[in-house]
Amino acid sequence: MKNRWLGLIGTLPVLVACNTGSSIQLSSETVSPQQIKTIVTNITTRYPQATAQQKQQAAEAVVRAIENMVFVDGGSFDMGDFKMDCDFPTQTETRLDWSPDAECFNFATNLSGAQHLHKVTLDSYSISKYETSFLDMEWMRQINQLPPAMSQFVSVNPLKAKQIQRTDDRYHNAMKYNLKHTRATYTKSWQEAKDYCQWLGDISGLAFDLPTEAQWEYAARSRGQHYYYATNDGYLSYSEGWYVDPITGQRVEILPSEVNSGLSKEEYIGRWPANPLGIYGMSNGISE
Repeated sequence: MKNRWLGLIGTLPVLVACNTGSSIQLSSETVSPQQIKTIVTNITTRYPQATAQQKQQAAEAVVRAIENMVFVDGGSFDMGDFKMDCDFPTQTETRLDWSPDAECFNFATNLSGAQHLHKVTLDSYSISKYETSFLDMEWMRQINQLPPAMSQFVSVNPLKAKQIQRTDDRYHNAMKYNLKHTRATYTKSWQEAKDYCQWLGDISGLAFDLPTEAQWEYAARSRGQHYYYATNDGYLSYSEGWYVDPITGQRVEILPSEVNSGLSKEEYIGRWPANPLGIYGMSNGISE
């Protein structure tokens, strides 16, 4: 889940520690003193019965959300399936270069209904460079007295999944793991993700929201370029992978330093390199 903020985040060269009669202590090199004061005031006012730890962790989650924003300069792009070569000159679909002569639709768009290519123009916005972490979601849910964003699947319908409680061993194990390896949060529904973004907006006073499909695609494709994968170089490079150089016809092995994705879900946020805009986890098998 990625958060969208409609304003530009300034990078102010400040380090702030806030102590205005509150136990919450915050520091940031990018968030302004006034913004930190707003966060502390709103947390303190809205959650008088919360523990000191809950207030501290929730406030830190909001500051992190602001710090993690990447500004995306608006513009126009072709949204949808811009097609691909019908024959793979590299003999693998993980390494494709677009050309204006591309004629074949991607198989996935046949299923999703994204074949329709159309021009979209977007205003500038900001988007989180990381997926929302399990811990940041958990601090929000704790202070709002909501159950953890953890479920045990009992059917193919995620809405029927069994809720895991904070007394369960699986919850304690997840907390221990995420304190060392930050994983993306899981949510049962779109509304839970939406609620988290709205909470960030309520506490910060900024216009947080989920990105639209167009905003997500524009950022994933580094401002709408014809990239097939939202990785650091537009390709999917797996460990021990290979491709054929279309010019020489020679087989080329993927070097360890070139690996930018895995065959299984991403173990933790930021595991693989960011795309050219500096955004992580948009084509790397992150699990939500």
